[in-house]
Amino acid sequence: MRHIDRLPTPRILSDKQKEWQEKYEQKLAANPKARPDASKYGHKDIRKQLDSCSFNKCFYCESLLVGAPREVDHYVEVSIDPSLAYDWNNLYLSCNSCNDKLDHNSIPVNEVLNPCMDSDAEIQKHITFQTECICSQAGSIKGLKTIQKFRLSAGVLDLKRSKWLNKLAIKAHEINNMMISEQRNPTLDEKAAICRFMQKDQPYSLMCEIYIKKHLPWAVS
Repeated sequence: MRHIDRLPTPRILSDKQKEWQEKYEQKLAANPKARPDASKYGHKDIRKQLDSCSFNKCFYCESLLVGAPREVDHYVEVSIDPSLAYDWNNLYLSCNSCNDKLDHNSIPVNEVLNPCMDSDAEIQKHITFQTECICSQAGSIKGLKTIQKFRLSAGVLDLKRSKWLNKLAIKAHEINNMMISEQRNPTLDEKAAICRFMQKDQPYSLMCEIYIKKHLPWAVS
């Protein structure tokens, strides 16, 4: 999870939000269990803007969603606050795994990290990584609940993160071998090649940042 700067409301949502919300409330009046129309809050222009906000990554786990299933998630569930069904600030892009999150009755969102509200520094106060395994910082209940709510420790995510971390390790090994054989320090280009992994447009950038600072300090010195 990294902090996400939300882009302006898509035009389709600015134009249609009031109309869509009114129709949804009419449905709710007839059926309290009615759901908002996914074809509306999941409109292609809304998805495109969400993609741009997160560099085509899941807002929660940072999995790259290019060519992969993605869903538009209500951060605050509509069963808790129906008025946010088409609210731009309540729409998040999610992978299948994270969208299968625990409901409000299990863990309310006000007890977990919010990638669109919390800074990177705040996020790192509560969650960290041991290689590809996400874990809460010592004593952080918020970190623990964030991992639980969005299922960030799911086996499928561990596998994806492990594969990405292996790419970083291979690149670092190649550079290290060249440094040893040529008896020199890393070049600026070599440092940049490693630091690229922790930029926000890359998958699992927080994991990579933590790994690089711990195991490859020469790249950030």
